[in-house]
Amino acid sequence: MTKPVAEAVLRVAAITWGVTKVSSHEEFFAHLTALVEQAVSRSVGLVVLPELFEVELLSLFGDGEEHEVVGHLVPFCDQIDDCLAKLATRHKVIIVGGSHLRASSGGVINVATIAWPDGTLYHQPKNCRTMWEQSPWGLAYETGLTRFPDPRLGVLVCYDSEFPEAARALAEGGVQLLCVPSYCESQHGYQRVGWSCQARAVENELFVIHTSVVGPIQRFSLGTGYGRSSIIAPSKAPFPDSAMLAQSPLNEEGIAIADLDFGKLSICRATGDARPWSDRRVSDWKIRGTT
Repeated sequence: MTKPVAEAVLRVAAITWGVTKVSSHEEFFAHLTALVEQAVSRSVGLVVLPELFEVELLSLFGDGEEHEVVGHLVPFCDQIDDCLAKLATRHKVIIVGGSHLRASSGGVINVATIAWPDGTLYHQPKNCRTMWEQSPWGLAYETGLTRFPDPRLGVLVCYDSEFPEAARALAEGGVQLLCVPSYCESQHGYQRVGWSCQARAVENELFVIHTSVVGPIQRFSLGTGYGRSSIIAPSKAPFPDSAMLAQSPLNEEGIAIADLDFGKLSICRATGDARPWSDRRVSDWKIRGTT
């Protein structure tokens, strides 16, 4: 098991990616490298990037129809994976590399790449597609949840966090830190994902890291990314009253840093008036009355 996540207290970084206009793919990868290196300079063991931060690359192309986005971004998939692997190996950290578009046997999918410090790459597909991912993007999908060398780490991409059963399956498999890379173009979307992350932390009494893309894309019918990055604890002692361990500024590029104490998480699950982790009911919820 790799040291950074195996430690009882893990320092983590949640990156809010501010979209800029780049004139070359080298500028994009320099942006990626700079943000990760800014995070690792704070002695973190885990870095989490947002979903589809690669939309910044669209500034390399003239404006067009939204269905053209997929064809422009898929060719960068291997380069992004390679960059994430090199950064993870160089700095001996785990990088949840947001997500990007990847060609698969069933079509193009939205998938998160997780780079381990030894250079191994793992992938977590987005199980549920939003309407614009279905059309006009025409994305395919894969299903399933990925287990990592440390079973305390789990990943759900954006919309998947809105389904309680997904996080519960991970929690029952040993996950205590859920990473949710997201990309939302409206306050409504950001709130749905953000509130879902808070609910998943409450239901399963685990840590959740939520990351966002912000700033104007304004290409191919895409608007402005909205949100911030948050590191969330269960809303119980011994954690702060706000249950927010750290947040980046709203709609600004930034990095939220926090120390996650898994010993405190164990105390949280075992004590208190409300214990959702152990008090869950599976078959007791029956509607009374006539049908």
